[in-house]
Formats: sequence, C-alpha cells, structure tokens
Amino acid sequence: MAIVQTILAALARQTGKLLNTVFGWATTTLFGKVPQARQTWLSVLSLASVAWMIVVVGVIFPKAAVFLLSFVTLPPWVDDRMIRLAMLAAALVLPLVVGFVSLKLLDPADRPKGAGATLKAILRGYPSTVAIAVALIMMIVFVPVMKARTMLKRWTSEHLPMVVEEQDYLRTVADIEAALDQAGFEVDRKRAGFMLRLPLKVITALGRGGARNLISDNLTTLVSPRLELILHPSDLVINGSKYDAARVRAIVAEQLSFSEAYLTWTKEGNEMEDRLREAWHEVRGQSAGKAPAEATRKLQAIEADLREAKIEHEEWEILFRSKLLVERGLLQVAAGLTDRPKEPSEADAATLGADQIAAGQPAGAKVVRGLSLLSAAALAWALIRRR
Repeated sequence: MAIVQTILAALARQTGKLLNTVFGWATTTLFGKVPQARQTWLSVLSLASVAWMIVVVGVIFPKAAVFLLSFVTLPPWVDDRMIRLAMLAAALVLPLVVGFVSLKLLDPADRPKGAGATLKAILRGYPSTVAIAVALIMMIVFVPVMKARTMLKRWTSEHLPMVVEEQDYLRTVADIEAALDQAGFEVDRKRAGFMLRLPLKVITALGRGGARNLISDNLTTLVSPRLELILHPSDLVINGSKYDAARVRAIVAEQLSFSEAYLTWTKEGNEMEDRLREAWHEVRGQSAGKAPAEATRKLQAIEADLREAKIEHEEWEILFRSKLLVERGLLQVAAGLTDRPKEPSEADAATLGADQIAAGQPAGAKVVRGLSLLSAAALAWALIRRR
C-alpha cells in the first residue's frame, strides 16, 4: 500500500507540473503577454476562475471532490460536511475575488468611482468567472494542439510588447502588414483560428471588467508560409523560424516607432512616446535648411527626462531608439539634406542587419549604432556647409 501511495504521489506531482505548464501556455495564448504590472493580477484572476470551476464541480458531485482531495492529506478531525461547506463558501467568494482583481487590471483613471459603482463592478465577477474559467479550460484542451503544430514546423515564438487601443487595432494591423509586405514577407490578413476565436467569444459574451480589456473584438492574424503573427491588445506574437521571427520583430519595432501603437507598457513610457511622436511630426513639418529650434528644445527636454525616468532597460532602449530617429531627422533637415525626413515605414525594411539578427544580436543595439553613425554624418555635413 505504501508503494502504491508513493507512486500515486509521484504521478500527482508530475501531472501538476504538466498542468501548470499547459495552464501557462493557455493564459499566454489567450491574452498574450501582458505588462509586468498586470501579470500578477492576471495570474490571480485566471487561477481563481479555474479554482472556482473545480470547487463547483466538487459541490455538485461530491465523489469528484473526494477524488480531487485523495492526493491531499487531511487531519482526521476534518469532517466531509466541513469540506463541502468550505467548497460552497469558496464558490461564493472566489467570483468576488475575480471581480476585485479585474479592477486592478484597469488603469486607475478607468476604474469606477464611488462605492456603488465599485461594488457593481465587483459583482460582475460572477459572470466573468464563468466566462474566464470556461475559456481557459477550452484553451487547456486546444493549446497542446496549437503548440504541436508550431513545433512540427520548427518555429519559435517572439513577443513584442505593443499596447493598442481598440479603435486603433485594425489600423495597426494594416501598418504591420504594410511593413512586412515591404520587407518581402507578403503576409495575408485572416481572422484568428477557431481554437482561439471560440474561447474569446465566451469571454466577449459573458465577461466584463479588466480581463475583457485584454482581448480584441477584431483579433486578427497575419500569415504566410514562413510566418504567423497574432496581435493582442498588449502583445504581438510572432511565430516563425528563429531567423524570420527575430527579423520581423526588428522590422516592426523600427517601422512602427511613431504609429498609433505604444511599444512601451508603463504610463511613464507611454507619455514619453507621445512626446517623441509629437517632436517627430514637428520635425517632419520643418522646411529644409532651417534649424527647428522648438523641436530641438523638446528633444533636449525628452533626453534629460529619459535619463531620470524610472523605467526598465528594455523600455529605455525603445525610447532611446525613437529619440535617435527624431535626432537623425532633425539633423537632416538642419543640414538641408532633405525637405522632409522619411517616416521609418518609408525606409527600406530589407536593409536591416539580418546577419546580426540571425546571430542573436539585439536589434535595438544595431539600430542605435546605425542611427548614431547617420546622425554623426549629418552633423558633419551641416558643419561643412556652414563653413
């Protein structure tokens, strides 16, 4: 008997590890990668929803609860009726936890104001819990099939943080499609597959609150024989060979620097992106040979704030790259090299350092060095002309 219990315990541990891995895949595939500040809340919300489903099954079918608890050693004084009452209490309380956590997934400005509105939002946790639990259980079934398909193609996955508002979603998809077509990938726009679309419909039909904001009503994929991209409201997932996925990530990060989508994920980073976008459009509006003094002052202020910004290095690198793009355009206009600097999307995307990307070198460092050389050349030319 002791040997059997040992074997069962070992199997339970392995099964737990496997389910934990599949659950992580399911959450990431359904919502994409979310900003770190929200990741903990999303994990709590997802676990609470699935736990609620298990608890409800245990309340309705006591034998199922006995099976689930067979791997847990309980004190002898714990009565079966106590277990059932505890499960019933959990079934009532967990949706309230989901409702409360859903508020944490919203930006502070978007959260309901007042006790009545907050309570109403928390009570919406009941339908949201059902929706998220059903959607995640579907994904736990579907995601191994989706992963197997990716593995058979020997594809890897790259994630590019990209925060997109619903009203800008289709425009951003079009920008990504144009950038990839220009680079020679020739992608086609399609609806997401049914294995992803069906769970999202469940959340759309029943879900409310913060989790609902993590999905798009227009979830779209861009596909080609070499690639498959899925744009979530906070994440661009790029599936392809290691070389293609890394190259596409670099192309999109460069060419969508001043698009409607944010490539940073914190409020401070978003605000700085807005300032850089404004400075870029101002530089684009200058006349050739004229030093855009106002744009220069704005850029200097942004550079000073960037040094003091409390952001992660990855966000800093994104903002620094955008700053160099603005600086290059500013120098080109000041030197009279162009009447209007090109948008990043108007550049030749195929000229990215593919060999360096394939070797695993970060695209940001490559872009920074390239822009620094161009900026230095433009500045030198401006000085020569003034002499």
